[in-house]
Amino acid sequence: MGKFASAITQILYGPTAAAMYEKAASLNKQARSTYEESANAYFQANSAAAYDDMKRARAQWDYFYNRKFN
Repeated sequence: MGKFASAITQILYGPTAAAMYEKAASLNKQARSTYEESANAYFQANSAAAYDDMKRARAQWDYFYNRKFN
C-alpha cells in the first residue's frame, strides 16, 4: 500500500485494521508470486513430458516402419 492509501485506511478503520490490511496485501502479493512461479514450473514440466512422449512415439514409429522384413 502507498502512503496515501495507508493514511486513508488508518482514518477509516483505525491503526490496527490498517496494519492488518497492509499485512494482507503483502501476503496476497507473496501468494500471487508463488502461484505464478508454480504455474510456470507446471508448464515447463508439462512441456518436457510432452517432448519426451513425442520422442518415444517417434522412436516406436521408426522401429516398426524402418525394420527389414526377411
